Amino acid sequence: MRIISNQPLYIMDKKFTWIPLYKKLSDWLLEQRGCQADLINLLKDVGISGFRDGLERGKEITLEEIDPFTFFSYLNKFHSDHRRLEVLKELRRILNLRCPEPEDVSGLPTIHPMKVHLFPHKIRRNIEDIDVLWDLFEQLKEGNVDESLFQKALEIKSVGKGKLSIVLFYANPEQYVPLDSHTTSYLRDNKLNYTYDSYATYVALSEEIINRLDKHPWEVSYEAYNRSPENESSSISSIRTLFERLENELEDTANVHIFYRGQSNKKYDLVPSIYREDFLIENENRIFRDIIAQSPSDFKGCATTFEKLVKMQHYSVPTRLLDITTNPLVALYFACEPNGKTEDEEVDGKLFRFEVSASDIKYFDSDAVSVVSNIAKRPVDFSIEDLRELDRVDFNNEDEIQYLLHEIKAEKPHFQNVIDSKDIEKVFCVKPMFDNPRIIRQSGAFFLYGINGEKRMPAKLAFGYKVYIINKAHKQKIRKQLEALGIDKSTLFPEVEHIAEHIKDKYKA
Repeated sequence: MRIISNQPLYIMDKKFTWIPLYKKLSDWLLEQRGCQADLINLLKDVGISGFRDGLERGKEITLEEIDPFTFFSYLNKFHSDHRRLEVLKELRRILNLRCPEPEDVSGLPTIHPMKVHLFPHKIRRNIEDIDVLWDLFEQLKEGNVDESLFQKALEIKSVGKGKLSIVLFYANPEQYVPLDSHTTSYLRDNKLNYTYDSYATYVALSEEIINRLDKHPWEVSYEAYNRSPENESSSISSIRTLFERLENELEDTANVHIFYRGQSNKKYDLVPSIYREDFLIENENRIFRDIIAQSPSDFKGCATTFEKLVKMQHYSVPTRLLDITTNPLVALYFACEPNGKTEDEEVDGKLFRFEVSASDIKYFDSDAVSVVSNIAKRPVDFSIEDLRELDRVDFNNEDEIQYLLHEIKAEKPHFQNVIDSKDIEKVFCVKPMFDNPRIIRQSGAFFLYGINGEKRMPAKLAFGYKVYIINKAHKQKIRKQLEALGIDKSTLFPEVEHIAEHIKDKYKA
Protein backbone atom coordinates (compact mmCIF):
# COMPACT_ATOMS: atom_id res chain seq x y z
CA MET A 1 0.00 0.00 0.00
CA ARG A 2 1.20 3.53 -0.77
CA ILE A 3 3.07 5.00 2.18
CA ILE A 4 1.60 8.24 3.50
CA SER A 5 4.41 10.75 3.96
CA ASN A 6 5.04 12.94 6.98
CA GLN A 7 4.11 16.01 4.93
CA PRO A 8 0.88 17.83 5.81
CA LEU A 9 -2.18 16.25 4.23
CA TYR A 10 -3.18 19.53 2.62
CA ILE A 11 -1.14 21.35 0.03
CA MET A 12 -0.30 24.93 -0.81
CA ASP A 13 -2.87 25.34 -3.56
CA LYS A 14 -5.62 24.95 -0.96
CA LYS A 15 -6.79 21.52 -2.01
CA PHE A 16 -7.70 18.83 0.51
CA THR A 17 -7.63 21.16 3.53
CA TRP A 18 -10.69 19.31 4.89
CA ILE A 19 -8.66 16.15 5.67
CA PRO A 20 -7.20 17.18 9.06
CA LEU A 21 -10.68 18.13 10.28
CA TYR A 22 -12.18 14.85 9.07
CA LYS A 23 -9.48 12.90 10.91
CA LYS A 24 -10.16 14.83 14.13
CA LEU A 25 -13.90 14.43 13.67
CA SER A 26 -13.57 10.70 13.07
CA ASP A 27 -11.59 10.31 16.30
CA TRP A 28 -14.12 12.42 18.20
CA LEU A 29 -17.08 10.37 16.91
CA LEU A 30 -15.53 7.22 18.33
CA GLU A 31 -16.53 8.42 21.81
CA GLN A 32 -20.09 9.50 20.94
CA ARG A 33 -21.99 6.22 20.70
CA GLY A 34 -23.96 6.98 23.86
CA CYS A 35 -24.70 10.55 22.78
CA GLN A 36 -26.71 10.04 19.60
CA ALA A 37 -29.36 12.64 20.45
CA ASP A 38 -26.55 15.14 21.02
CA LEU A 39 -25.08 14.28 17.61
CA ILE A 40 -28.42 15.06 15.94
CA ASN A 41 -28.69 18.33 17.85
CA LEU A 42 -25.13 19.21 16.80
CA LEU A 43 -26.08 18.75 13.16
CA LYS A 44 -29.04 21.06 13.71
CA ASP A 45 -26.76 23.61 15.39
CA VAL A 46 -24.54 23.81 12.29
CA GLY A 47 -27.56 24.55 10.10
CA ILE A 48 -28.56 21.11 8.83
CA SER A 49 -32.22 20.05 8.68
CA GLY A 50 -34.18 16.97 7.62
CA PHE A 51 -34.26 14.63 10.63
CA ARG A 52 -37.32 12.59 9.80
CA ASP A 53 -37.52 8.90 10.58
CA GLY A 54 -40.57 8.00 8.53
CA LEU A 55 -44.28 7.93 9.37
CA GLU A 56 -46.33 5.92 11.85
CA ARG A 57 -50.13 6.03 11.61
CA GLY A 58 -49.84 9.15 9.52
CA LYS A 59 -47.68 10.99 12.05
CA GLU A 60 -44.11 12.00 11.38
CA ILE A 61 -41.42 10.26 13.47
CA THR A 62 -38.48 12.43 14.57
CA LEU A 63 -35.01 10.90 14.25
CA GLU A 64 -33.62 10.03 17.70
CA GLU A 65 -30.69 7.73 16.89
CA ILE A 66 -27.85 7.96 14.41
CA ASP A 67 -24.62 6.21 13.44
CA PRO A 68 -21.26 7.91 12.68
CA PHE A 69 -21.41 7.13 8.94
CA THR A 70 -24.81 8.82 8.66
CA PHE A 71 -23.42 11.76 10.64
CA PHE A 72 -20.73 12.20 7.96
CA SER A 73 -23.38 11.81 5.24
CA TYR A 74 -25.40 14.71 6.64
CA LEU A 75 -22.33 16.92 6.19
CA ASN A 76 -22.24 16.07 2.48
CA LYS A 77 -25.86 16.18 1.39
CA PHE A 78 -25.61 19.67 -0.09
CA HIS A 79 -25.03 20.33 -3.80
CA SER A 80 -23.10 23.48 -2.96
CA ASP A 81 -19.42 23.09 -1.99
CA HIS A 82 -19.67 26.51 -0.35
CA ARG A 83 -22.49 25.25 1.87
CA ARG A 84 -20.55 22.12 2.82
CA LEU A 85 -17.53 24.23 3.72
CA GLU A 86 -19.66 26.53 5.89
CA VAL A 87 -20.91 23.50 7.82
CA LEU A 88 -17.38 22.20 8.40
CA LYS A 89 -16.12 25.54 9.66
CA GLU A 90 -19.03 25.87 12.09
CA LEU A 91 -18.51 22.29 13.28
CA ARG A 92 -14.84 22.97 13.94
CA ARG A 93 -15.77 26.09 15.92
CA ILE A 94 -18.43 24.43 18.07
CA LEU A 95 -16.30 21.36 18.85
CA ASN A 96 -13.13 23.42 19.20
CA LEU A 97 -11.25 20.90 17.09
CA ARG A 98 -7.50 21.50 17.10
CA CYS A 99 -6.79 21.54 13.38
CA PRO A 100 -6.46 24.16 10.63
CA GLU A 101 -9.69 25.68 9.38
CA PRO A 102 -10.70 23.96 6.14
CA GLU A 103 -10.75 26.05 2.98
CA ASP A 104 -12.08 23.51 0.49
CA VAL A 105 -13.93 20.20 0.10
CA SER A 106 -12.01 19.03 -2.97
CA GLY A 107 -12.49 15.31 -3.64
CA LEU A 108 -15.27 14.85 -1.06
CA PRO A 109 -18.15 12.94 -2.70
CA THR A 110 -21.65 14.19 -2.00
CA ILE A 111 -24.59 12.09 -0.84
CA HIS A 112 -28.05 12.41 -2.38
CA PRO A 113 -30.14 14.46 0.10
CA MET A 114 -32.90 11.84 0.01
CA LYS A 115 -30.46 8.98 0.74
CA VAL A 116 -28.53 10.32 3.72
CA HIS A 117 -29.36 7.59 6.24
CA LEU A 118 -27.49 4.30 6.23
CA PHE A 119 -30.52 2.65 7.78
CA PRO A 120 -34.21 2.36 6.84
CA HIS A 121 -36.97 4.35 8.54
CA LYS A 122 -37.80 3.31 12.08
CA ILE A 123 -40.82 1.13 11.34
CA ARG A 124 -38.85 -0.84 8.72
CA ARG A 125 -35.39 -1.19 10.20
CA ASN A 126 -34.07 -4.07 12.23
CA ILE A 127 -33.38 -3.37 15.87
CA GLU A 128 -29.65 -4.04 15.45
CA ASP A 129 -29.04 -2.01 12.25
CA ILE A 130 -27.63 1.10 13.93
CA ASP A 131 -25.60 -0.98 16.40
CA VAL A 132 -24.04 -2.86 13.47
CA LEU A 133 -22.95 0.45 11.93
CA TRP A 134 -21.45 1.66 15.22
CA ASP A 135 -19.65 -1.68 15.67
CA LEU A 136 -18.24 -1.44 12.14
CA PHE A 137 -17.06 2.13 12.73
CA GLU A 138 -15.31 1.12 15.95
CA GLN A 139 -13.62 -1.84 14.28
CA LEU A 140 -12.49 0.40 11.41
CA LYS A 141 -10.87 2.76 13.89
CA GLU A 142 -9.19 -0.18 15.62
CA GLY A 143 -7.97 -1.54 12.28
CA ASN A 144 -9.51 -4.97 12.79
CA VAL A 145 -12.76 -5.44 10.84
CA ASP A 146 -14.69 -8.68 11.22
CA GLU A 147 -15.84 -9.96 7.82
CA SER A 148 -19.21 -11.19 9.09
CA LEU A 149 -19.93 -7.77 10.60
CA PHE A 150 -19.01 -6.10 7.30
CA GLN A 151 -21.47 -8.36 5.49
CA LYS A 152 -24.19 -7.50 8.02
CA ALA A 153 -23.62 -3.83 7.29
CA LEU A 154 -23.89 -4.47 3.54
CA GLU A 155 -27.18 -6.28 4.09
CA ILE A 156 -28.81 -3.24 5.73
CA LYS A 157 -31.41 -2.09 3.21
CA SER A 158 -30.21 1.51 2.91
CA VAL A 159 -26.50 0.75 2.51
CA GLY A 160 -25.20 -0.79 -0.73
CA LYS A 161 -21.58 -1.24 -1.85
CA GLY A 162 -21.10 2.15 -3.47
CA LYS A 163 -22.61 4.06 -0.56
CA LEU A 164 -20.67 2.06 2.03
CA SER A 165 -17.38 2.75 0.24
CA ILE A 166 -18.15 6.50 0.30
CA VAL A 167 -18.77 6.61 4.05
CA LEU A 168 -15.70 4.45 4.71
CA PHE A 169 -13.76 7.12 2.82
CA TYR A 170 -15.32 9.79 5.04
CA ALA A 171 -14.18 7.86 8.12
CA ASN A 172 -10.67 7.17 6.82
CA PRO A 173 -9.72 9.02 3.61
CA GLU A 174 -6.16 7.70 3.82
CA GLN A 175 -7.10 4.06 3.28
CA TYR A 176 -10.42 3.70 1.46
CA VAL A 177 -11.29 4.71 -2.11
CA PRO A 178 -14.90 5.93 -2.63
CA LEU A 179 -16.66 4.04 -5.40
CA ASP A 180 -19.26 6.61 -6.42
CA SER A 181 -20.38 6.94 -10.05
CA HIS A 182 -17.67 9.48 -10.93
CA THR A 183 -14.87 7.37 -9.48
CA THR A 184 -16.04 4.06 -10.94
CA SER A 185 -16.19 5.64 -14.41
CA TYR A 186 -12.69 7.05 -13.85
CA LEU A 187 -11.39 3.64 -12.72
CA ARG A 188 -13.00 1.88 -15.67
CA ASP A 189 -11.27 4.30 -18.04
CA ASN A 190 -7.97 3.47 -16.32
CA LYS A 191 -8.59 -0.28 -16.80
CA LEU A 192 -9.00 -0.83 -13.06
CA ASN A 193 -11.52 -2.93 -11.18
CA TYR A 194 -14.22 -1.10 -9.20
CA THR A 195 -16.30 -3.88 -7.61
CA TYR A 196 -15.94 -5.87 -4.42
CA ASP A 197 -17.90 -8.46 -2.44
CA SER A 198 -16.20 -8.48 0.97
CA TYR A 199 -14.13 -6.28 3.26
CA ALA A 200 -10.97 -8.14 2.24
CA THR A 201 -11.60 -7.59 -1.47
CA TYR A 202 -12.52 -3.94 -0.87
CA VAL A 203 -9.27 -3.29 1.01
CA ALA A 204 -7.30 -5.10 -1.69
CA LEU A 205 -9.13 -3.09 -4.37
CA SER A 206 -8.34 0.20 -2.60
CA GLU A 207 -4.68 -0.78 -2.27
CA GLU A 208 -4.48 -1.73 -5.96
CA ILE A 209 -6.02 1.60 -7.02
CA ILE A 210 -3.69 3.61 -4.77
CA ASN A 211 -0.60 1.74 -5.96
CA ARG A 212 -1.45 1.55 -9.66
CA LEU A 213 -2.40 5.22 -9.92
CA ASP A 214 0.21 6.33 -7.37
CA LYS A 215 -2.36 8.63 -5.78
CA HIS A 216 -3.98 9.04 -2.39
CA PRO A 217 -7.69 8.12 -2.26
CA TRP A 218 -8.69 11.79 -2.04
CA GLU A 219 -6.58 12.53 -5.13
CA VAL A 220 -8.32 9.72 -7.00
CA SER A 221 -11.71 11.11 -5.98
CA TYR A 222 -10.73 14.67 -6.90
CA GLU A 223 -9.48 13.69 -10.35
CA ALA A 224 -12.58 11.60 -10.97
CA TYR A 225 -14.81 14.60 -10.19
CA ASN A 226 -12.75 17.21 -12.00
CA ARG A 227 -11.16 15.46 -14.94
CA SER A 228 -11.95 16.79 -18.34
CA PRO A 229 -13.44 14.10 -20.57
CA GLU A 230 -11.89 15.94 -23.49
CA ASN A 231 -8.64 14.42 -24.69
CA GLU A 232 -6.87 16.46 -27.36
CA SER A 233 -4.69 13.46 -28.21
CA SER A 234 -7.87 11.58 -29.12
CA SER A 235 -8.62 13.78 -32.10
CA ILE A 236 -10.47 12.32 -35.08
CA SER A 237 -9.17 13.01 -38.57
CA SER A 238 -11.02 10.29 -40.48
CA ILE A 239 -13.53 7.48 -40.09
CA ARG A 240 -10.60 5.09 -39.71
CA THR A 241 -9.17 7.00 -36.74
CA LEU A 242 -12.62 7.07 -35.13
CA PHE A 243 -12.80 3.29 -35.16
CA GLU A 244 -9.22 3.06 -33.93
CA ARG A 245 -10.18 5.25 -30.94
CA LEU A 246 -13.25 3.16 -30.23
CA GLU A 247 -11.59 -0.23 -30.73
CA ASN A 248 -10.35 -0.53 -27.14
CA GLU A 249 -13.43 0.95 -25.52
CA LEU A 250 -16.11 -1.00 -23.69
CA GLU A 251 -18.63 -2.37 -26.18
CA ASP A 252 -22.40 -2.38 -25.81
CA THR A 253 -23.41 -5.16 -23.38
CA ALA A 254 -26.51 -6.31 -21.54
CA ASN A 255 -25.54 -4.10 -18.60
CA VAL A 256 -24.01 -1.04 -20.27
CA HIS A 257 -25.21 0.67 -23.44
CA ILE A 258 -23.15 3.05 -25.55
CA PHE A 259 -24.53 6.26 -27.06
CA TYR A 260 -22.92 9.06 -29.07
CA ARG A 261 -23.53 12.71 -29.81
CA GLY A 262 -21.87 15.04 -32.29
CA GLN A 263 -21.64 18.82 -31.86
CA SER A 264 -20.22 21.03 -34.60
CA ASN A 265 -18.68 23.50 -32.13
CA LYS A 266 -16.47 22.14 -29.34
CA LYS A 267 -17.37 25.12 -27.16
CA TYR A 268 -21.00 24.06 -26.86
CA ASP A 269 -21.98 22.59 -23.48
CA LEU A 270 -23.98 19.43 -22.99
CA VAL A 271 -27.24 21.19 -22.24
CA PRO A 272 -30.55 21.00 -24.09
CA SER A 273 -31.59 23.92 -26.28
CA ILE A 274 -34.19 25.25 -23.82
CA TYR A 275 -31.32 26.08 -21.42
CA ARG A 276 -29.07 27.85 -23.92
CA GLU A 277 -30.68 31.27 -23.49
CA ASP A 278 -32.33 32.66 -20.35
CA PHE A 279 -35.38 33.86 -22.25
CA LEU A 280 -36.05 30.31 -23.48
CA ILE A 281 -36.22 28.58 -20.10
CA GLU A 282 -38.11 31.55 -18.69
CA ASN A 283 -40.83 30.96 -21.29
CA GLU A 284 -40.67 27.18 -21.76
CA ASN A 285 -44.28 26.64 -20.68
CA ARG A 286 -45.47 29.32 -23.14
CA ILE A 287 -43.30 28.01 -25.98
CA PHE A 288 -44.71 24.52 -25.41
CA ARG A 289 -48.33 25.67 -25.57
CA ASP A 290 -47.83 28.20 -28.38
CA ILE A 291 -46.43 25.68 -30.85
CA ILE A 292 -49.30 23.25 -30.18
CA ALA A 293 -51.91 26.01 -30.32
CA GLN A 294 -50.64 27.24 -33.68
CA SER A 295 -50.00 23.81 -35.25
CA PRO A 296 -52.53 21.48 -33.58
CA SER A 297 -52.77 19.08 -36.51
CA ASP A 298 -49.06 18.26 -36.23
CA PHE A 299 -49.53 16.98 -32.67
CA LYS A 300 -52.78 15.03 -33.05
CA GLY A 301 -50.99 11.69 -32.94
CA CYS A 302 -48.95 12.55 -29.81
CA ALA A 303 -50.47 10.91 -26.75
CA THR A 304 -47.95 12.13 -24.18
CA THR A 305 -45.94 15.22 -23.39
CA PHE A 306 -42.73 13.33 -24.17
CA GLU A 307 -44.00 12.51 -27.67
CA LYS A 308 -44.86 16.20 -28.14
CA LEU A 309 -41.36 17.20 -27.04
CA VAL A 310 -39.89 14.75 -29.56
CA LYS A 311 -42.04 16.28 -32.30
CA MET A 312 -40.95 19.78 -31.25
CA GLN A 313 -37.32 18.69 -31.31
CA HIS A 314 -37.96 17.45 -34.84
CA TYR A 315 -39.03 20.97 -35.82
CA SER A 316 -36.07 22.62 -34.02
CA VAL A 317 -38.25 24.06 -31.24
CA PRO A 318 -36.15 24.47 -28.06
CA THR A 319 -36.89 21.61 -25.63
CA ARG A 320 -35.36 19.84 -22.63
CA LEU A 321 -34.27 16.97 -24.90
CA LEU A 322 -30.72 16.36 -26.10
CA ASP A 323 -30.34 14.16 -29.20
CA ILE A 324 -28.08 11.11 -28.96
CA THR A 325 -27.57 8.07 -31.19
CA THR A 326 -26.37 4.49 -31.00
CA ASN A 327 -24.46 4.96 -34.28
CA PRO A 328 -21.04 6.66 -33.95
CA LEU A 329 -21.01 7.55 -37.65
CA VAL A 330 -24.26 9.49 -37.28
CA ALA A 331 -22.73 11.41 -34.36
CA LEU A 332 -19.61 12.01 -36.44
CA TYR A 333 -21.76 13.52 -39.20
CA PHE A 334 -23.20 16.10 -36.82
CA ALA A 335 -19.77 16.84 -35.35
CA CYS A 336 -18.52 17.60 -38.86
CA GLU A 337 -21.32 19.92 -39.92
CA PRO A 338 -20.06 23.30 -41.16
CA ASN A 339 -20.18 25.87 -38.40
CA GLY A 340 -18.58 28.97 -39.88
CA LYS A 341 -19.82 31.02 -42.83
CA THR A 342 -16.37 30.77 -44.42
CA GLU A 343 -13.52 28.28 -44.18
CA ASP A 344 -11.57 30.71 -42.02
CA GLU A 345 -14.46 30.95 -39.55
CA GLU A 346 -14.84 27.17 -39.21
CA VAL A 347 -14.34 25.73 -35.69
CA ASP A 348 -13.46 22.33 -34.22
CA GLY A 349 -16.24 19.89 -33.44
CA LYS A 350 -16.78 17.33 -30.70
CA LEU A 351 -17.89 13.73 -30.62
CA PHE A 352 -19.18 12.43 -27.27
CA ARG A 353 -19.24 8.77 -26.26
CA PHE A 354 -21.54 7.94 -23.31
CA GLU A 355 -21.73 4.81 -21.17
CA VAL A 356 -25.22 4.32 -19.74
CA SER A 357 -26.19 1.49 -17.40
CA ALA A 358 -29.15 -0.55 -18.61
CA SER A 359 -30.93 0.26 -15.34
CA ASP A 360 -30.73 3.99 -16.19
CA ILE A 361 -32.47 3.65 -19.55
CA LYS A 362 -36.18 4.47 -19.76
CA TYR A 363 -38.73 3.96 -22.52
CA PHE A 364 -41.12 6.51 -23.97
CA ASP A 365 -44.04 5.31 -21.79
CA SER A 366 -42.15 5.33 -18.47
CA ASP A 367 -43.84 7.13 -15.55
CA ALA A 368 -40.53 8.79 -14.65
CA VAL A 369 -40.32 10.12 -18.22
CA SER A 370 -43.83 11.55 -17.85
CA VAL A 371 -42.80 13.31 -14.63
CA VAL A 372 -39.77 15.05 -16.14
CA SER A 373 -41.43 15.78 -19.50
CA ASN A 374 -44.30 17.61 -17.83
CA ILE A 375 -41.91 19.98 -16.08
CA ALA A 376 -41.95 21.69 -19.50
CA LYS A 377 -45.52 22.84 -18.76
CA ARG A 378 -44.71 24.38 -15.39
CA PRO A 379 -43.79 28.07 -15.07
CA VAL A 380 -40.19 29.15 -14.56
CA ASP A 381 -40.63 29.58 -10.79
CA PHE A 382 -41.26 25.83 -10.37
CA SER A 383 -38.86 24.62 -7.67
CA ILE A 384 -38.31 21.78 -5.22
CA GLU A 385 -35.35 23.49 -3.54
CA ASP A 386 -37.16 23.62 -0.19
CA LEU A 387 -39.02 20.32 -0.62
CA ARG A 388 -36.18 17.81 -1.02
CA GLU A 389 -36.11 16.73 2.61
CA LEU A 390 -39.85 16.11 2.92
CA ASP A 391 -41.00 12.52 3.09
CA ARG A 392 -42.90 11.17 0.11
CA VAL A 393 -46.40 11.93 1.44
CA ASP A 394 -45.63 15.53 2.43
CA PHE A 395 -43.69 16.10 -0.79
CA ASN A 396 -46.63 15.03 -2.93
CA ASN A 397 -49.05 17.18 -0.96
CA GLU A 398 -47.16 20.37 -1.77
CA ASP A 399 -48.91 22.73 -4.23
CA GLU A 400 -45.96 22.71 -6.66
CA ILE A 401 -46.15 18.92 -6.94
CA GLN A 402 -49.94 18.83 -7.06
CA TYR A 403 -49.87 21.06 -10.14
CA LEU A 404 -47.28 18.77 -11.75
CA LEU A 405 -49.42 15.73 -10.89
CA HIS A 406 -52.36 17.43 -12.60
CA GLU A 407 -50.35 17.76 -15.82
CA ILE A 408 -49.23 14.11 -15.67
CA LYS A 409 -52.71 12.75 -15.00
CA ALA A 410 -54.02 14.65 -18.02
CA GLU A 411 -52.07 12.20 -20.18
CA LYS A 412 -52.06 9.24 -17.76
CA PRO A 413 -55.37 9.18 -15.83
CA HIS A 414 -54.31 6.08 -13.92
CA PHE A 415 -50.99 7.59 -12.73
CA GLN A 416 -50.78 7.14 -8.97
CA ASN A 417 -50.59 10.38 -6.99
CA VAL A 418 -46.96 9.72 -6.07
CA ILE A 419 -43.92 11.41 -7.60
CA ASP A 420 -40.42 10.40 -6.55
CA SER A 421 -38.59 13.67 -5.88
CA LYS A 422 -35.33 12.12 -7.11
CA ASP A 423 -36.79 11.72 -10.62
CA ILE A 424 -37.34 15.46 -10.95
CA GLU A 425 -33.59 16.12 -10.57
CA LYS A 426 -32.33 13.45 -12.96
CA VAL A 427 -31.30 13.21 -16.58
CA PHE A 428 -32.88 10.14 -18.14
CA CYS A 429 -31.71 8.29 -21.20
CA VAL A 430 -34.93 7.61 -23.12
CA LYS A 431 -35.62 5.31 -26.03
CA PRO A 432 -38.46 6.77 -28.13
CA MET A 433 -40.97 5.01 -30.35
CA PHE A 434 -39.41 4.33 -33.74
CA ASP A 435 -42.42 5.78 -35.56
CA ASN A 436 -40.50 8.68 -37.06
CA PRO A 437 -38.38 8.18 -40.21
CA ARG A 438 -35.77 10.64 -38.94
CA ILE A 439 -35.37 8.81 -35.60
CA ILE A 440 -35.10 5.49 -37.44
CA ARG A 441 -32.44 6.74 -39.85
CA GLN A 442 -30.45 8.45 -37.10
CA SER A 443 -30.71 5.49 -34.64
CA GLY A 444 -31.96 8.15 -32.28
CA ALA A 445 -32.54 8.37 -28.55
CA PHE A 446 -32.63 11.28 -26.10
CA PHE A 447 -31.32 12.60 -22.84
CA LEU A 448 -34.33 14.09 -21.05
CA TYR A 449 -33.24 16.75 -18.55
CA GLY A 450 -34.90 17.36 -15.21
CA ILE A 451 -34.01 20.31 -13.00
CA ASN A 452 -31.40 21.04 -10.35
CA GLY A 453 -33.59 22.25 -7.50
CA GLU A 454 -35.21 25.04 -9.50
CA LYS A 455 -36.41 25.12 -13.08
CA ARG A 456 -33.84 27.69 -14.19
CA MET A 457 -31.06 25.16 -13.58
CA PRO A 458 -30.75 21.91 -15.62
CA ALA A 459 -30.16 18.61 -13.84
CA LYS A 460 -26.60 17.34 -13.81
CA LEU A 461 -25.66 14.74 -16.40
CA ALA A 462 -24.45 11.79 -14.32
CA PHE A 463 -23.45 9.44 -17.16
CA GLY A 464 -19.76 8.87 -17.79
CA TYR A 465 -18.49 10.06 -21.15
CA LYS A 466 -15.45 10.76 -23.28
CA VAL A 467 -14.90 13.48 -25.84
CA TYR A 468 -13.06 13.30 -29.15
CA ILE A 469 -12.07 16.47 -31.01
CA ILE A 470 -12.85 16.84 -34.70
CA ASN A 471 -10.28 19.25 -36.11
CA LYS A 472 -11.92 21.84 -38.34
CA ALA A 473 -9.38 21.12 -41.09
CA HIS A 474 -10.67 17.54 -41.41
CA LYS A 475 -14.41 18.17 -41.35
CA GLN A 476 -14.94 18.38 -45.13
CA LYS A 477 -12.84 15.25 -45.76
CA ILE A 478 -14.80 13.26 -43.17
CA ARG A 479 -18.14 14.43 -44.59
CA LYS A 480 -17.09 13.06 -47.99
CA GLN A 481 -16.08 9.74 -46.40
CA LEU A 482 -19.46 9.55 -44.62
CA GLU A 483 -21.32 10.33 -47.84
CA ALA A 484 -19.53 7.43 -49.53
CA LEU A 485 -21.00 5.22 -46.79
CA GLY A 486 -24.49 6.59 -47.32
CA ILE A 487 -24.54 8.99 -44.39
CA ASP A 488 -25.49 12.48 -45.49
CA LYS A 489 -28.29 15.02 -45.13
CA SER A 490 -30.61 13.18 -47.53
CA THR A 491 -30.41 9.91 -45.60
CA LEU A 492 -30.45 11.31 -42.06
CA PHE A 493 -33.17 13.88 -42.83
CA PRO A 494 -35.55 12.01 -45.17
CA GLU A 495 -37.96 14.93 -45.58
CA VAL A 496 -38.20 16.23 -49.17
CA GLU A 497 -36.84 19.71 -48.37
CA HIS A 498 -33.64 18.24 -46.92
CA ILE A 499 -33.17 15.84 -49.81
CA ALA A 500 -33.56 18.76 -52.22
CA GLU A 501 -31.05 20.83 -50.27
CA HIS A 502 -28.55 17.95 -50.30
CA ILE A 503 -28.90 17.49 -54.08
CA LYS A 504 -28.40 21.22 -54.62
CA ASP A 505 -25.26 21.25 -52.43
CA LYS A 506 -23.92 18.19 -54.23
CA TYR A 507 -23.69 20.03 -57.56
CA LYS A 508 -22.27 23.29 -56.26
CA ALA A 509 -19.10 24.29 -58.00
